[in-house]
Amino acid sequence: MSRKGKSAENAAGTPESYEKGDGWLDDYLPYQLYRATNRLNVRLQGRLRTIGINLSQWRVLSVLRSYGTLTIGRIVEATLMEQPTVSRVVVQLEQEGMVSRRVSEEDSRMVDITITAKGAEAFDSIRSSAYRHEKLALEGLDQKQLDALRETLLHIERNIDLYE
Repeated sequence: MSRKGKSAENAAGTPESYEKGDGWLDDYLPYQLYRATNRLNVRLQGRLRTIGINLSQWRVLSVLRSYGTLTIGRIVEATLMEQPTVSRVVVQLEQEGMVSRRVSEEDSRMVDITITAKGAEAFDSIRSSAYRHEKLALEGLDQKQLDALRETLLHIERNIDLYE
């Protein structure tokens, strides 16, 4: 049932609505997006475990593989992870030989992080699984729908950036 179909009485919060719930999450788009993303991530985690990488490490490797050498700050922006988490993950990945760190040539106060051949190999071994999971999730959508979905998500992201 959609929010629009809820009675004003239940929306006001009667004891009956507390027991039965009001179903507000059924129409709450951020929750729907979270559920879809979380389900994809859960499927991917099994594959990640087989090579000893967790989801946070996958996210860092993903942005480094996509964008090349980045500072911690840029990784934070791209992964939407907290800075202490990114720093911890980078240390883990460096210990595993999957990334390297060096002082930035542009600003000696900054550290550049680069994926290594070992990190790229680990990432590439899972990329096909990630694409397969995406393909299954998007099955039945034609190219026009996919283009519209991508454009809609970009529009939403731009709107969110406006009020940050």
